[in-house]
Amino acid sequence: MTSFLSVFFSLAFVFIMSACNPFAPGLDNGLIDRNKLIGDRRTIDGLFDYFKNTYEMRDSLLYGKLLAREFKFTFFDFNTNNQIFWGRDQEMLTTYNMFKQVKQVSLIWNNYTAIDTSASDTLASVERFFNLTIVQDDQRILRGTGRARLTLKRSQRGDFWFIKDWYDNSDF
Repeated sequence: MTSFLSVFFSLAFVFIMSACNPFAPGLDNGLIDRNKLIGDRRTIDGLFDYFKNTYEMRDSLLYGKLLAREFKFTFFDFNTNNQIFWGRDQEMLTTYNMFKQVKQVSLIWNNYTAIDTSASDTLASVERFFNLTIVQDDQRILRGTGRARLTLKRSQRGDFWFIKDWYDNSDF
């Protein structure tokens, strides 16, 4: 009888220990809200969080969700003394290639120099400074600063913001 009890308790102990890890955290059954994790594009601050995170994750698919269909990127080329611009497709290709060719990207959004939402609930004009670091490899690290002037749009209040226009004024 004692051998039966010792075998029973041994098996019970093994079963209990295999099903329970006293050092593991409890299981969280709550759903993860991607908007809170990456950035909630329903707010302007959330859009910039989302922008930062998609750059740092080097995820062009998520980055593409920021851009409106009629997106236009503009910058001044000091070499040719001209403004250069391109649309959404070229922006996606350029960003995809950058993400693919680099080891790491770090984007820091600094203070707002202007933010205007007074015209409507569906259109905003935002100007903000940023620091961008691109690590191509251990020997080549590019650091730049700049100011982005963005026009944001959304269909109605509470919807996601999209970048319609981006005028880049940076030293890259």
